[in-house]
Amino acid sequence: YVYTRLEMVIVRWGGLLVLAALVGTLFTVVVRRPAAAPAAGAPEPATLHEVMAALTPEQRVGQLFMAGLRSDAPAEEIAATEAAIRDLHAGNLVLYGTGWNSRAKIAATVASLQALARAANGGVGLFVSGNQEGGSEGSFQAFYGDGFTPMPSARRQAEGDPQQLEADAARWGRELRAAGVNLNLAPVLDVVPAALGARNDPIGRWQRDYGATPEVVTTYGLAFARGMRAAPVAVAVKHFPGLGRVTGNTDFTVEGIVDDTFTGADDPDLAPFRAAIADGVEFVMVSLAVYPRVDSRQAVFSPVILRELLRDQLGFPHVIISDDVGAAVAVADRPPAERALAFFHAGGDMLLTVQASDIRPMTRAVLEAAAGDAAFRADLDAAVARVLALKRRYGLLPTGSQ
Repeated sequence: YVYTRLEMVIVRWGGLLVLAALVGTLFTVVVRRPAAAPAAGAPEPATLHEVMAALTPEQRVGQLFMAGLRSDAPAEEIAATEAAIRDLHAGNLVLYGTGWNSRAKIAATVASLQALARAANGGVGLFVSGNQEGGSEGSFQAFYGDGFTPMPSARRQAEGDPQQLEADAARWGRELRAAGVNLNLAPVLDVVPAALGARNDPIGRWQRDYGATPEVVTTYGLAFARGMRAAPVAVAVKHFPGLGRVTGNTDFTVEGIVDDTFTGADDPDLAPFRAAIADGVEFVMVSLAVYPRVDSRQAVFSPVILRELLRDQLGFPHVIISDDVGAAVAVADRPPAERALAFFHAGGDMLLTVQASDIRPMTRAVLEAAAGDAAFRADLDAAVARVLALKRRYGLLPTGSQ
């Protein structure tokens, strides 16, 4: 069932109060499973009205950024991540690197940063994420060791019963929750043609794909997503509109990252994404590849792909998140501030950068652009509302009135 309602939200920009009408997909909630009822006597979470009204412009913009923390980060990198959360109000975190090897280590890190975030952002907590797909520990299974069950690669997951995979994913999701991780940057829904196979460097080479046909990928990718969401852990399906037909990995090269066969909304390899959207997934991660039959710009910077294709034609109502635009070679030709502006102008909601030091120039540029552009400011408020709506669902908003 789909419910849509009109909301009037009072928000602050600078010294002005602005009455904003948030309509349509902003507050569209796709209901697939009943949410757990609050415990008896538990305080009610603050409403979106209250939270939006209480946040400063800097705090609202911060909700649109996800900063990285490397497992073996030196002191200066840890300090940069802490500063991004405390001073720049970054509202989301991705844990990466090969050393997140125990529940205790992860939980302690997350608890500290959650406390920092809630103090900096009026009680709003972090979405904490990582690549928990399955396969190589520390790479595609970001969290492993004590407290975590070994996860086979997606290709191996697709060798069994989809119902068993859903049950396994629910167990893996509960392990994430116990460590404080509430967003999984998975599953991979890219379809790698059998003829390309391991020559597809970002996906096929590492057996990150569930299969070589849209039907198989849909069956197993949705089973994984449903299990995670039952844990409950939010999921980000990726890498829209698909990395299955390229040969280059956008993290490491600008070569071989063009898919000149993708045709748009009628492309058969969009079937897994269509099914995931219909099933209510919370995030869609957009790739850094180029799809010239649709737009000459990289997908992550393309309003044709984000607004027209994903939002309008496929009807995705929730949060559009970027693939990493911090360390990726594919976007290294433009400065961080330009990457942020291009992503948000294209229609993105949450920008992921593993380089926490990027957050300062990015947020400064976005705030300056918003101050002089009412339409852009409205787009940002709509994005913040989408993020906060999901945070409310996952218990990350403050309790009581603000």
